[in-house]
Amino acid sequence: MNEFIIASDILYSIFHQSYHFTDGFKHHLTLHKLDQNSISLVRSLTSCHLHHSLILRHYVNRFFHDLDDKVRLLLEVYIGNYVFVKRVEQNQTLTLIKQTLLNYVDSTQAELFIEDLKAGSSLVSTDIKEGSVAYLSLKFNTPEWLIAMWIKHFGLPLTLKILQSNKKPVLQACRVNNRLISRVEFLSIYKDFIPGPIVNTVIYQGRETLKNHEAFKKSYIFQQRLAVSDNINQFNFENVHGEMLIVETRPQALYLELPLFTNEKILINVITNAIDRKLSMQKALLNFNFKKVSVFEAEPSNIITHIAKKQDVVIVLPQCSKFDLIRSLPDFFVHFKQDDLDTFIQQQKEMLSTSSGFVEEGGLLLYSVNTLNLKEGKHLIADFLSEHSSFSLISEFQHFPFDQLNTAMYVGALRKSKS
Repeated sequence: MNEFIIASDILYSIFHQSYHFTDGFKHHLTLHKLDQNSISLVRSLTSCHLHHSLILRHYVNRFFHDLDDKVRLLLEVYIGNYVFVKRVEQNQTLTLIKQTLLNYVDSTQAELFIEDLKAGSSLVSTDIKEGSVAYLSLKFNTPEWLIAMWIKHFGLPLTLKILQSNKKPVLQACRVNNRLISRVEFLSIYKDFIPGPIVNTVIYQGRETLKNHEAFKKSYIFQQRLAVSDNINQFNFENVHGEMLIVETRPQALYLELPLFTNEKILINVITNAIDRKLSMQKALLNFNFKKVSVFEAEPSNIITHIAKKQDVVIVLPQCSKFDLIRSLPDFFVHFKQDDLDTFIQQQKEMLSTSSGFVEEGGLLLYSVNTLNLKEGKHLIADFLSEHSSFSLISEFQHFPFDQLNTAMYVGALRKSKS
C-alpha cells in the first residue's frame, strides 16, 4: 500500500534529514494526492513508529542487522501497523512484509520472521531482563541514559510514574483573559472546554487545532501550562511598586500571564534573544491590548543595553532540556542530543548570574525550567546560592507530568537581602 511507503519516507526525512515531524509530514503530503482516510492512516503509521521506534528497531535487528535504512524503516512501519495501529488488515500486512523481505533475504529467513510475528511473542529479546533499564527503555521509548538519570535523581518508583505519564497526551491547558471574559461566561459559550484546577484556567477538549479556535483568535485565551499559572499565584506582587524583568531564551507565556495577574499595575520589561520572538510577542501584546509591557531583543549578557535600573522582580527563563515536551512531540528524542545538556547548564548558570545583577535589594529572583533534571534545577540553584551570598532561597517546586498540574517544571524563588 502506498500509505506505508509514504510513512516510511516521512520517517526517513525525520531520522536522516533533520526534518521535524510536522514539517516532514507536510512536505511529503504535498508530493501525493491522498484522500482524508489515507492522510489519517499515514499520520497514524508515522506517529505510531515515532512512539515505538526503539522497540521496532530492536525487533527488526533481532533478525536482520544489515538492511538498508529505507527498507528497515518500511519494515518497521509494517510491524507498527500489525502490532499497534491495526488499521490495515493483518493478513494483508503480513503479505506486504513477506514481499518486502523476499527482495533482500531468502525465503527461510522471511518465513521465520513472519512466523515469529504471527505467534504474538514479545518484541523484546528474552536476553533483556524485565524491569531493567534496557527493558524500560524499549517499553517506554526513552533513551537508557535518561532513565538511568531519572532513577538516580528521583528513584525508581517516581521514574516509573514519569515514564507512564509520558505515554499519555498532555492536557491542552489555557489561561482565560479575564479582562475580556470571565471563566464562567467563557465556559457557558465554549462547550469544548472544561474548568482547569487553577483559577482562570480551562482545558481544551476539542478536535480543532487550538490556534484555529474562535476563542483563541478573539484573545479570550492563550496556551499556558497549569504549573506556570499556579506558581504565579504563589507570589504576592502587591508590594511591587517598581518594575519587573523577564529574561528569556526559551519562549514562555509569562509576558501575557503577568499583566493579567497584576492587572497591569506593574511595568514589565522582557528581554528575548530572537527578533522573530520579539515580533511575535509584540503582536500578541497588541491583540491583548496590554500597554505596560516592553519587549527588547538582546542576549542575556547584554541586558544592560536596554535595562538601566534595578528591578523588583527578575524572572529567568533559560533554554533547557525541555523534557516537558516529550508528551507533545513524537520525535522529541530523534532531535534531542544528550551532549547538549552540559551546554544548557553552562548557559543557565551564566544567564542566572547575569540576571541576578538586576535585582533590587529586597527583590525577587525567579528561575524556571520546564524539565526533569536536578542538574538544571535544584542543584543549579544550590550552586548559585553558594556563590551569591546576598540571595536566599524562599521556595522551590519540582512539578511532575503525573501531578494534577500535568507539567514537568522546576521553579526556584530567591530573595535578595537588603544591605
